[in-house]
Amino acid sequence: MTPRLLVALAALAPSLAPAVARAQTAVPGAFQLTRYWIAHEAPQPDDRAARVLDPQGRTLTWCTSRFADALAMEGTGRSWDGRLFNWSSRRAGHSCFVEVDPTLYPFGIGVAGYALVPYRSLAVDPRFVPLGSPVELPELIGMPLPDGSTHDGCFVAVDRGGAINGHHLDLFLPSPAAHRELQRMGWLPDSVHVVLDSPRCEHARRFAIHPLPHEPRVVPRS
Repeated sequence: MTPRLLVALAALAPSLAPAVARAQTAVPGAFQLTRYWIAHEAPQPDDRAARVLDPQGRTLTWCTSRFADALAMEGTGRSWDGRLFNWSSRRAGHSCFVEVDPTLYPFGIGVAGYALVPYRSLAVDPRFVPLGSPVELPELIGMPLPDGSTHDGCFVAVDRGGAINGHHLDLFLPSPAAHRELQRMGWLPDSVHVVLDSPRCEHARRFAIHPLPHEPRVVPRS
């Protein structure tokens, strides 16, 4: 390497360094990893009745009290007759929901109109993980998936949660059964490390899906 080339590279180094730093960022410290899923209503003869309210305080549907509690906890739920409900807002201290179109949002809605995708969507604190960004979780590389393949450890930040603060991630799964199976196999650690803007996870942006060019609207009631 010639002295002139060495001098040129030395001069370029300060300008190249920020670009390299922005390409991939390992967020310092571990993140707590919890899981959430779609609540499913399974009525029993001794269940008490409860209401699901819309943002105007009107009755969206009647359901079992157990389903109402699970719906408030998970944020998304499917009633016994196949209707899909998603958390919307709070009114007078109560969670309010909307009914969503399952053809556009088969697993529910995250924030800002993002569709939830099982095994890919994360609820995050945007102060630490920007919404819409791909996220690499090295500890989950190789996690078994239902189709027989293994996970590449790449996720996308598309949701938030009232209890998701600071170094805390919530992984979206399709059901409690999926959670139990992964837990049985030892693939759900209590904490993980986060890498932002990892080149190997750039493809995960395709899981940051906006089915509509605007915020989803409520399914009209018949």
